[in-house]
Amino acid sequence: MSSAALTRWQTDRMSRLAQTEAHCVALFLPSGSGAAPVPSLLAEESLQGYAMLVSGHFQGFCRDLYTECSHICVAAAVPAGLRPAVQAQFGAELKLNTGNPTVENIRKDFERFGFQLSLAIDPANLLRITHLGQLNYWRNSAAHQKTAPPPAGIPSVLTLTDVQTWRTSCDGLATSLDDIMYHQLLHLLSVAPW
Repeated sequence: MSSAALTRWQTDRMSRLAQTEAHCVALFLPSGSGAAPVPSLLAEESLQGYAMLVSGHFQGFCRDLYTECSHICVAAAVPAGLRPAVQAQFGAELKLNTGNPTVENIRKDFERFGFQLSLAIDPANLLRITHLGQLNYWRNSAAHQKTAPPPAGIPSVLTLTDVQTWRTSCDGLATSLDDIMYHQLLHLLSVAPW
């Protein structure tokens, strides 16, 4: 069973991203001449928008999962009169409200549950974490209209293939984070959270 946040990620957020991807794919299709397409300004702008949406939807998933977990903890362990105050503390200065979904911001927020978050517990996440860093670089590059070349380890040109790969990595990270939180809350509350 999955959290409500993961279910929304898989059914709503990924569906929206698939539609945006289909739009980008159509813009990059070669013309009838058989020559490789020359990306138009609309295609380049759409691709940047797609990268920002992948990052934004992943950030939304992380925030949704965090909020869902905090509500579960508060409902299970806090007397009714104190719940609003404790819930307010869970939401105070949440990194995922204002910052990109970096591993550091995710870790800082989720470690409020009293454990050390390591996404690297799943070996497949090592590459996914690298992809998340690349995605966040390009999100900021597009949002802030950066013109300087990217640092080493970041693709020098934004491509549709890169964004597709990053979307797949975010999907894997979402599933992994959901599983981590399931087990942490099970340990903390001695009952399955979802």
